Amino acid sequence: MKLKVTFTLQIYFSFIPNIHITLKSFLCYCVIYFIFISSIFSQDGAQTNNLISNIIEDFLESTDAENFDYNTIFESLNYYFEKPLNINQASEYDLKELYLLNEIQISDFIRYRNTFGSFLSIYELQVLPSWDLATIKNVFPFLKCETAAADYNLDFRDALRNGTSTLFIKSKRILEERKGFIPNNEGIKPYLGDPNHLYLRYRYEFGQLFKAGVTMEKDAGEQFFSGANKTGFDFYSFFAYAKDLNKTFNVVSLGDFAVSMGQGLILHNDFGTGKSSYVMNVKKSGRTIRPYSSVNEVNFFRGAGTVVNITKSIQAAAFISYKPADASVNRDTIENTDFDSFGSIRFDGFHRTETEINNKNSLHQTNTGLKVQYKTRDFKIAANGLYTAFDASLVRDNALYKKYLFSGKKLLNSSIDYSWRYRNLTFFGEGAISDNGGTAQLHGILMGLDRRMDVSVVYRNYDPNYQVLNANAFAESSQPVNEKGFYLGFELRPFNNITISSYADIWSHPWLGYRRDGPADGKEFLVKLAYTLKRKMDFYIQYRYERNQYNSNNENIIDYPEYQSLQKLRLHLNYKITKEWEIRNRLEFSFFKKSSESNGILLYQDLYYKPIAKPFSFTARYSIFDINSFDARIYTYENDMLYEFYIPFFQNRGSRFYINFRTRIGRNYTWEFRIGRTNYDNVNNIGSGNELISGNTRTELKTQFKIRF
Repeated sequence: MKLKVTFTLQIYFSFIPNIHITLKSFLCYCVIYFIFISSIFSQDGAQTNNLISNIIEDFLESTDAENFDYNTIFESLNYYFEKPLNINQASEYDLKELYLLNEIQISDFIRYRNTFGSFLSIYELQVLPSWDLATIKNVFPFLKCETAAADYNLDFRDALRNGTSTLFIKSKRILEERKGFIPNNEGIKPYLGDPNHLYLRYRYEFGQLFKAGVTMEKDAGEQFFSGANKTGFDFYSFFAYAKDLNKTFNVVSLGDFAVSMGQGLILHNDFGTGKSSYVMNVKKSGRTIRPYSSVNEVNFFRGAGTVVNITKSIQAAAFISYKPADASVNRDTIENTDFDSFGSIRFDGFHRTETEINNKNSLHQTNTGLKVQYKTRDFKIAANGLYTAFDASLVRDNALYKKYLFSGKKLLNSSIDYSWRYRNLTFFGEGAISDNGGTAQLHGILMGLDRRMDVSVVYRNYDPNYQVLNANAFAESSQPVNEKGFYLGFELRPFNNITISSYADIWSHPWLGYRRDGPADGKEFLVKLAYTLKRKMDFYIQYRYERNQYNSNNENIIDYPEYQSLQKLRLHLNYKITKEWEIRNRLEFSFFKKSSESNGILLYQDLYYKPIAKPFSFTARYSIFDINSFDARIYTYENDMLYEFYIPFFQNRGSRFYINFRTRIGRNYTWEFRIGRTNYDNVNNIGSGNELISGNTRTELKTQFKIRF
């Protein structure tokens, strides 16, 4: 056993030959980590994998979409955890909202129920070809098996009398003083508000048929009942959502809502599937219109939307939205709106300084959309349209890579998307066009070749002159523009306890891009080996390699793209010691190479305590890291409070810990507290600009109170 451990260590450190670990404890932890793994493999049992955190971590590493809002995922899973989904009533859209099943698994589920009728037991799911034990284990807490109730229309009087109300009150604060809260030489603080972050949300639900709620938020540094926010909070959001009103009106949504169409080539406000170790999750689907209750102040619509059943096979969705946005708008002094212009929209939602306050709601955006869909049992096709208008013209600067990007006041996008299931095959895709003639297309196939093997294929071709503002499609870039690519993934289950996942993706950019002064290409591949022991332990090892081209940043007048590569190796272990105690370990390496090399290593230990029949629980983590550049940064998902997520990336050298504590007070009250602290060994300042902390520590405190009535 000792020989195996030594050999493993030599392999991993040779993977990053130039790494310099200044924290001596790294080596000790590494040895203990691998010895612990070796001893665990001789034991029986298994433990539930944190599936959602892995999906999000993989998505972030592939897209760097750090500001994307993932709250919808946690909100949806929490709802189905408290009110499990009846498998004899669940629709395709309901199953998709779990985010735990791929298209082939959903297709097998629907086909089996249509063929054999209602399920007699939830354990009958084991006969589905693509539902292995790991899949059933992941979705089991969110499903139940009951006799299917008859369909009925929404009764508003019943909905208003018998619903459930939930109130969230949350506060958080960074303890260290940041530059924005310190008076300058003139005695003026850049941030006009206090350092507290405040959040209040009320939600009323009558099952999935009727929902209404209001969300209020004040970020740290924003004023509260003073200055620019005399009415209290800086951000207010409201929604009312009704489903299955009658045979004609499937959905009616008022206030704030999110919209998804097709594969996201023109519009998709929800979490976007993409490249991850869950290689079959590459097809987008879900409800066209959904209620919005999060705190992202940009990625939603405000107005009204509806989904109407025209016939049994034809359905139409329409919406209209008018909402303000933050931008630096140059207004014409003679009130000729034809000359009003802005350069970009602010997406951070902060209104702390005079400049940020002046930019608040200075721009207004109108959106109207229409979707008409024809659907049979195994086939659907839809025509989509989206019109966007601003009350000022978007004017780009003279950077050459922005030559084909949208500019002006109005933009019209349209597309056709399709999906067809034929036996064990699912074909899907979308073709889109913008009003300037630019096109984008995506086509894919999901294949269940065998009970133990699935394959996914995606082809994409996005013109450089395709113009879009609200897209969220499968792509290497953040937008489906200026890219051609081919993706191939497979999932192999050779044994009940082992899953092998892998994908390869190659792409090219025919035109210039940000930090790319010329055409470029790239490739990426990933392989993941997961081993599970029932109800006791999960272990996986994952390797990812990416090579692409960016500017060389040389001092010559003419810059040119050159290749850079990023490699990451991760080992992760979940182990359930008892029914109450659980531990999770991770060791991850990163290695970045361009004209110079940089690398990193991160190790963390998690501890979970969830006693049976007791009102309290806690989770804790201690991590150490040594990462010598931003390019080699490592993302980690952290457990947080309910409906809250935190996914920081790490660089520099130091350590971090956090503790989450949760307790129930009676049946209807829950209190949560969290403290997290990062300590750096090699820097004297943290952050930049007004967020600068003079020192090497950063401490966050959070507390939340939940009331249900």
